[in-house]
Amino acid sequence: MSDAIAAELARLRDTVETLTQGLRMMVETQGTHTEMLQAIMEAATEEAGESPLPGLLTQIVQRLDEQTEVLHRIEAAASGRPVDDDETPAGQRPGPASQQ
Repeated sequence: MSDAIAAELARLRDTVETLTQGLRMMVETQGTHTEMLQAIMEAATEEAGESPLPGLLTQIVQRLDEQTEVLHRIEAAASGRPVDDDETPAGQRPGPASQQ
Protein backbone atom coordinates (compact mmCIF):
# COMPACT_ATOMS: atom_id res chain seq x y z
CA MET A 1 0.00 0.00 0.00
CA SER A 2 1.37 3.36 -0.98
CA ASP A 3 1.93 6.22 1.44
CA ALA A 4 -0.77 8.28 -0.28
CA ILE A 5 -3.36 5.53 0.19
CA ALA A 6 -2.34 5.00 3.83
CA ALA A 7 -2.59 8.74 4.49
CA GLU A 8 -6.03 8.88 2.85
CA LEU A 9 -7.25 5.90 4.91
CA ALA A 10 -5.97 7.55 8.10
CA ARG A 11 -7.75 10.78 7.17
CA LEU A 12 -10.98 8.86 6.49
CA ARG A 13 -10.67 7.02 9.84
CA ASP A 14 -10.22 10.34 11.64
CA THR A 15 -13.20 11.81 9.82
CA VAL A 16 -15.42 8.82 10.69
CA GLU A 17 -14.25 8.97 14.32
CA THR A 18 -15.00 12.70 14.51
CA LEU A 19 -18.45 12.22 12.95
CA THR A 20 -19.21 9.34 15.32
CA GLN A 21 -18.22 11.45 18.31
CA GLY A 22 -20.42 14.30 17.06
CA LEU A 23 -23.38 11.95 16.61
CA ARG A 24 -22.93 10.59 20.15
CA MET A 25 -22.98 14.14 21.50
CA MET A 26 -26.10 14.93 19.46
CA VAL A 27 -27.91 11.86 20.82
CA GLU A 28 -26.93 12.84 24.37
CA THR A 29 -28.21 16.38 23.80
CA GLN A 30 -31.46 15.05 22.35
CA GLY A 31 -31.89 12.87 25.43
CA THR A 32 -31.43 15.89 27.67
CA HIS A 33 -33.89 17.90 25.59
CA THR A 34 -36.41 15.05 25.77
CA GLU A 35 -36.17 15.00 29.58
CA MET A 36 -36.60 18.77 29.72
CA LEU A 37 -39.60 18.71 27.37
CA GLN A 38 -41.22 15.91 29.40
CA ALA A 39 -40.81 17.99 32.57
CA ILE A 40 -42.33 21.01 30.82
CA MET A 41 -45.26 18.94 29.54
CA GLU A 42 -45.88 17.50 33.01
CA ALA A 43 -45.83 20.96 34.55
CA ALA A 44 -48.13 22.34 31.85
CA THR A 45 -50.72 19.59 32.30
CA GLU A 46 -50.84 19.57 36.12
CA GLU A 47 -54.05 20.56 37.82
CA ALA A 48 -53.87 24.18 38.85
CA GLY A 49 -54.07 24.59 42.58
CA GLU A 50 -54.15 27.74 44.61
CA SER A 51 -51.15 29.77 43.61
CA PRO A 52 -49.61 32.51 45.71
CA LEU A 53 -48.43 34.19 42.50
CA PRO A 54 -51.28 36.73 42.07
CA GLY A 55 -50.89 37.94 45.66
CA LEU A 56 -47.13 38.14 45.35
CA LEU A 57 -47.37 40.08 42.10
CA THR A 58 -49.82 42.49 43.74
CA GLN A 59 -47.34 43.03 46.59
CA ILE A 60 -44.54 43.68 44.10
CA VAL A 61 -46.66 46.27 42.27
CA GLN A 62 -47.55 47.97 45.56
CA ARG A 63 -43.90 48.14 46.62
CA LEU A 64 -42.87 49.51 43.23
CA ASP A 65 -45.60 52.15 43.47
CA GLU A 66 -44.35 53.13 46.94
CA GLN A 67 -40.77 53.35 45.71
CA THR A 68 -41.84 55.43 42.72
CA GLU A 69 -43.67 57.87 45.02
CA VAL A 70 -40.54 58.20 47.16
CA LEU A 71 -38.45 58.85 44.05
CA HIS A 72 -40.87 61.59 42.95
CA ARG A 73 -40.61 63.24 46.37
CA ILE A 74 -36.81 63.05 46.17
CA GLU A 75 -36.92 64.52 42.65
CA ALA A 76 -39.19 67.34 43.82
CA ALA A 77 -36.93 68.12 46.77
CA ALA A 78 -33.83 68.05 44.58
CA SER A 79 -35.35 70.43 42.04
CA GLY A 80 -36.57 72.84 44.72
CA ARG A 81 -40.28 72.14 44.21
CA PRO A 82 -42.52 71.72 47.24
CA VAL A 83 -42.71 68.11 48.39
CA ASP A 84 -46.31 66.94 48.63
CA ASP A 85 -47.17 63.51 50.01
CA ASP A 86 -50.28 63.45 47.83
CA GLU A 87 -48.51 64.28 44.56
CA THR A 88 -50.00 61.32 42.79
CA PRO A 89 -53.75 61.33 42.12
CA ALA A 90 -55.52 58.21 43.39
CA GLY A 91 -55.64 55.38 40.89
CA GLN A 92 -52.81 56.78 38.77
CA ARG A 93 -49.30 55.49 38.74
CA PRO A 94 -46.65 58.07 39.37
CA GLY A 95 -44.39 58.87 36.48
CA PRO A 96 -44.17 61.04 33.40
CA ALA A 97 -47.50 61.88 31.80
CA SER A 98 -46.42 60.07 28.63
CA GLN A 99 -46.48 56.76 30.52
CA GLN A 100 -49.99 57.17 31.97
